[in-house]
Amino acid sequence: MEKIKGKLKQPKVFNLSFVTAMSERFGYYIISFLIVLILKDIFKFSDSDSFKLCAIFIALGYLTPAIGGFLADKVIGIKRCLGLGLLLEMTGFILLALPSNNIFLFVIALGFIVIGAGIFKTAPTNMMGRAYEDNDPRIDSGFTLYYMGINIGSFSSSLIAGPVKDAYGWGIPFAISAAGLFFGFIWFMFFKKHGDNLESPPGMKSFHPGKWFIVVICCILGVLASAMMMLYVEIGSMCFYVLSGLIFIYLIWEIIISPKEDKKKIMVCLILIFLAVGFFSLYYQLYQSVVLFLQRNVDRTLFGIDIPTPVFLGLNGLSVIILGPILALIYNFLEKRKKDLSITTKFPLGILIITLGFLILYVGTLMDNGTGKISCLWVIAYLIVYSLGELLIGALGVAMITRIAPAKMYGIMMGAWFFIGSGLSAEFSGTVASLAKVPPELLSNLGATMNIYGKAFLDMAYIGLAFALVGFILAPWLKKRAIG
Repeated sequence: MEKIKGKLKQPKVFNLSFVTAMSERFGYYIISFLIVLILKDIFKFSDSDSFKLCAIFIALGYLTPAIGGFLADKVIGIKRCLGLGLLLEMTGFILLALPSNNIFLFVIALGFIVIGAGIFKTAPTNMMGRAYEDNDPRIDSGFTLYYMGINIGSFSSSLIAGPVKDAYGWGIPFAISAAGLFFGFIWFMFFKKHGDNLESPPGMKSFHPGKWFIVVICCILGVLASAMMMLYVEIGSMCFYVLSGLIFIYLIWEIIISPKEDKKKIMVCLILIFLAVGFFSLYYQLYQSVVLFLQRNVDRTLFGIDIPTPVFLGLNGLSVIILGPILALIYNFLEKRKKDLSITTKFPLGILIITLGFLILYVGTLMDNGTGKISCLWVIAYLIVYSLGELLIGALGVAMITRIAPAKMYGIMMGAWFFIGSGLSAEFSGTVASLAKVPPELLSNLGATMNIYGKAFLDMAYIGLAFALVGFILAPWLKKRAIG
């Protein structure tokens, strides 16, 4: 591992991880912003069916990192996963850019994206985790800045997704996404040397072309399987829960066979992952129930300009860009004075903050003055609060893994974080979003839809409050076992 130099200077691999993740997320968020709108506009899905397919897409995007982490640690190495993931995602966006209203081609393209994202996703953070020393004070600030890079990609994509789609049609934003992935791949090829001394054992060995052939065939099978899960969401849900159970059983087995100190660390990670399920089931509402609320019941005019819905979603990324460096400075300031909050406290605090966001939306629905529409300022306030909660949990979730998880399980535990903490919650998010589904016969009645959304947002706040209370109650117990 690299020695700490200067005043909390980040390791060299940070730049490689930062830029490749930023370009990868740029593409991924374009489809995330548009998927529900595409399903409603082009494929004429109902609210409920749109939420279900979107939930499976999001869940698959977090299921596959468990496989990606395994490939990085045990099969092909970290850097090969990073490059392969970028190429697979780029293929998916090229397919989306083709002019077609064929649902099968659409889900095949989504399959390439989720498989590529999964193989890529743990690689940058895996290398970063190996670059830090135990109890390294740079960890929180490094991962917060890394997360800021992701949100630069997110905000940039929002400026493309809505306006470009409105001006040139659905295909052009995806062509631009493919170009962004290509840029990330070129950056990777130029700067991958910075990860040479941080590789897993398989990455340090040569890789025979025959093995590459097997890996590619497995990726194609994964794409087809993912597409079928999105076409037949009930089968997708069943497969998801089976795989989730298998990963959980594996982690329980690791608890049984691991040394005493490692047992405690794995248990703490699992409990924090459970709390993350509560957080992310609310977090993903931005792409499901909230996006349709924005489209239907929000006056999106600001300073006389009609703003496309995806641009509002991108304000999340902009908020993180602004708040991320501020939080990084605060973490460094508190760390130097030994007063930083533990990760086990930041978790329930993040859940409580995102809960406040849904209370803001609920109050907003009471302020429509009988018009059936509210000011977009309510949504902007929600997004700022939402982003702060995201920074406390989303940004520091991977930091938690590097700080608490046993070193031998970095990749696998990161995969479990993405799959169970983010993926399982994505599956739940479809159920939570159904609280806000609007029957087709009420779509033209803005007053009725406003009432539906108001009740749904209040129920979501209750869910968040319950998880936050559990987290605060367990925080001292978790801190003792994670940090001592």
